[in-house]
Amino acid sequence: MRLTHIHATNFLGIRTADVELRTPVALFCGPNGAGKSSIQDAVRLALAGESVRVALKKEYGRLVHDGAESGSIVVVADGGRANNVALPGGKITQTIPTDPRTPFVLDAQRFASLDSKARRTFLFDLMGVTVGTDDVRKRLAARGITGDKVDGVLPLVRAGFDAAATEAQSKATAAKGAWRAVTGETYGSSKANGWTAKAPEGAEDAADLAAALVEGRETSETFDRECADLQQQLGAIDAADRQRQQRDARAAALREAAAKLPKAEQSLERARAELAEFLPKVEALRAAAGGKVEGMPCTCPECGALLRYLAGKLAADTPIERNEDAAASLPEYEKSLAVLQNAMKSREAEFDRARDAAVQLELIMKESAEAASDDAPPRTDIEQALADAKASATKAREIVAGIEATQRAIADAGAKTKRAAQHHADVAAWEALAGALGPDGIPADLLAEALGPINARAAEQSDAAGWARVAIAADMSITAAGRDYALLSESEKWRADAVIAEAIAHLSGVRVLMLDRADVLVGAERDNLLYWLDDLAHAGDLDTALVFMSMKAAPGAMPESITTFWIADHCVGGSKAAA
Repeated sequence: MRLTHIHATNFLGIRTADVELRTPVALFCGPNGAGKSSIQDAVRLALAGESVRVALKKEYGRLVHDGAESGSIVVVADGGRANNVALPGGKITQTIPTDPRTPFVLDAQRFASLDSKARRTFLFDLMGVTVGTDDVRKRLAARGITGDKVDGVLPLVRAGFDAAATEAQSKATAAKGAWRAVTGETYGSSKANGWTAKAPEGAEDAADLAAALVEGRETSETFDRECADLQQQLGAIDAADRQRQQRDARAAALREAAAKLPKAEQSLERARAELAEFLPKVEALRAAAGGKVEGMPCTCPECGALLRYLAGKLAADTPIERNEDAAASLPEYEKSLAVLQNAMKSREAEFDRARDAAVQLELIMKESAEAASDDAPPRTDIEQALADAKASATKAREIVAGIEATQRAIADAGAKTKRAAQHHADVAAWEALAGALGPDGIPADLLAEALGPINARAAEQSDAAGWARVAIAADMSITAAGRDYALLSESEKWRADAVIAEAIAHLSGVRVLMLDRADVLVGAERDNLLYWLDDLAHAGDLDTALVFMSMKAAPGAMPESITTFWIADHCVGGSKAAA
């Protein structure tokens, strides 16, 4: 981009400036306070939109030259493109394309003023370094970093290595927290490497514990079976006691019932006798009342006479006439007969009950005798044996529980050790990934690759200018002839900044360079600067260079590529081209 004109009116220390840039290099000279820096600030405001002396746009009125109400800036580039700034409003009209690298060539000290992170970001942009996820994956694999963790953060590389590295580091921090949660200790890489959870003191090995557990369970089961058997024996004793009590109660009832047998037998015999005695009378009345003979007809075996058999007696079968008195008495006799018959049935039932009770009593007494002859151990002995068996079973279970607890503790310790080792491995993997994606990892590799062109250009131009060779290291430190930037003198820093700014102008394609305070160089070094710029112009490597230098008087002859502009009385417009 070649600048052709600079116009400024009432801007800071310049009342009027009408500069036509006919040569690649323009040298603005004048005494202190003449307005050289105002020209530089005008160019920066027009091309980069940067106001050096005020921070806020509402303060742009302060940029207007003392005593004036308004001001303006116009910077024209090749092709008639121009940027205009109207003051005090600060409105900028642009037709010159904006380039983010422009501020670095208009302010040579800007790159050195950045921190290492910002320098790295700028150089990536300058060199157009863009890396796809596939390339990053290959670079990680070359470092021995592969797996799911890579897949988890690779998409973030699209947002920048910082985002991916930050995510990996946060994962490492989370893994440290997980390790701390498992171990209860503060994480340390040395501590975590080989950390093991403490197993129970004095614990036997796994095989011995397993054998002891089997033995303990068998012992416990043996005592449990013994307890069950003894409990069953107690149950049998209790059942026998209940049966005995039931037999005793039954025997008492049967004994009472059986005691009535003699009396019941006498009562039955008496009832039978009374019925046997009364029944013939009723039969006789029945016969007399009905005119018929009661009894079974039969014949005498000796004489053949007709007989009647009734109530165990034989009588002659003779016709009987109806007796009215008998008929009248018969109902009363029938009632008496029924009473006697019912009484006999009742006596028979009483007899049967008493007799059955006697039989059952005999059976119960026999059962009692057999039960009494049983030689089972006393209940107290069984109860004591059961208590002992229960105590032994409890002790066996406690032993088993202790062995199981030891096994669990050993298993838990092993699992905890394994989990801690996994978390430690995760920490190492995530930190390795964070380091690989961090500034000193792959970005540094990429930057080292990207630094080749800018360092080559800086070395070339340092030699061309006759100055100490300038270089940018992978850690973004700047050196001149191997000396760190912070250790350089003011003029050495100025020369290093100029070389870097030229390299940026060349590599970015902006091809514009603005160098303020060139008066820091004196004597031969000032000549080296001017001849260097002249060589760049003749080589076609530089479109426009604006150099600002405090002088007491206008300089003498200059190379043909350099036009000198003397600033006097806050005005500039005349030119003096060197032949």
